[in-house]
Amino acid sequence: MDTMLAGLADVAADDIVVGGSNERTHLENLCAVFTRLREYGFKVRKEKCSFMQREIKYLGHIMDVNGLRPDPAKIDVIARMPAPRQPSELRSFLGAVNYYGKFVPQMRNLRYPLDELLKKDGPWRWNIECERAFDMFKRILSSELLLTHYDPKKEIIVAADASSVGVGATISHRMDDGSLKVVQHAARALTKTEAKYSQPDREGLAVIYAVTKFHRMLFGRKFTLQTDHVPLIRIFGSRSGIPVYTANRLQRRALTLLRYDFSIEYVPTDKIGNADVLSRLITEHEQPGEDYVIASLEVETDMDAILEGITGVMPLSFEDVVETTRSDPLLREVARYVKQGWPRGPLKHERFAGKERVS
Repeated sequence: MDTMLAGLADVAADDIVVGGSNERTHLENLCAVFTRLREYGFKVRKEKCSFMQREIKYLGHIMDVNGLRPDPAKIDVIARMPAPRQPSELRSFLGAVNYYGKFVPQMRNLRYPLDELLKKDGPWRWNIECERAFDMFKRILSSELLLTHYDPKKEIIVAADASSVGVGATISHRMDDGSLKVVQHAARALTKTEAKYSQPDREGLAVIYAVTKFHRMLFGRKFTLQTDHVPLIRIFGSRSGIPVYTANRLQRRALTLLRYDFSIEYVPTDKIGNADVLSRLITEHEQPGEDYVIASLEVETDMDAILEGITGVMPLSFEDVVETTRSDPLLREVARYVKQGWPRGPLKHERFAGKERVS
């Protein structure tokens, strides 16, 4: 889609935005996009289109004549964060503050009242100075200083974490100076059932929550997934398939992730930034139901639409591919191995090195 509409419109997954400096230019650009779509055999649904808008919400931003600005909803989870109630919650919050310390002048002086609460054997007395420091850091964490606009051309980092009460996630960009800037925060409380999950299951839930929450910014693009839970690296990152010992719930989540193009890496808790603190300091118990299942159904719908559009203009049909595969000795052998099992010992052809990606 990006290549097809290059130079004509901004595209993210199946969303297309067409602009113009005035009404005439806008209509000319719109006609050019429709012409290109027709050439490639694509169609759009009228009921899903909005025309001649002066302001739109797009990928976590509000876009109008003045340009882009953050959608207040994407930082609302920070603004609603309640004050810590115990040292462990405060340490988690300060971990997020430290993560972005390079952007905040006089960091040590600003956080002094909060550090005093964490002194060994010291009393827990949350006073007005602590409240002011906490509110100030919330403003900093949700300010333009630390937030950036979504840019599909920049490196995408998704961090997910879980606590005993909630899941948190951030989507960020790696900037030219190597720093990370957040595009959007997200968090929700666990249901009573989810709160009884084992820690690996909760961490897996956090990952699914992250990729489905940020689906429109991730689907069809390469990104890095960060977790502070080492077992997930093996379960979600293995190229040799899902481990047979994996619990059913994690197996289902691993299958959901197959729809996305990502690499996964371990990051210590104190380096994972806002995802940790968001999972611990959440304000309300939102009932998510099966939101990750609903989101995966949306992914399937998007994939079906994309495949339908692509196959409609392909010079080859699936039947052609099947027939050609049957006439090729090597591919016939691969198809037989996929159905009946791969032989033990050294494989006879170097191309079989990628057998775990064949299904």
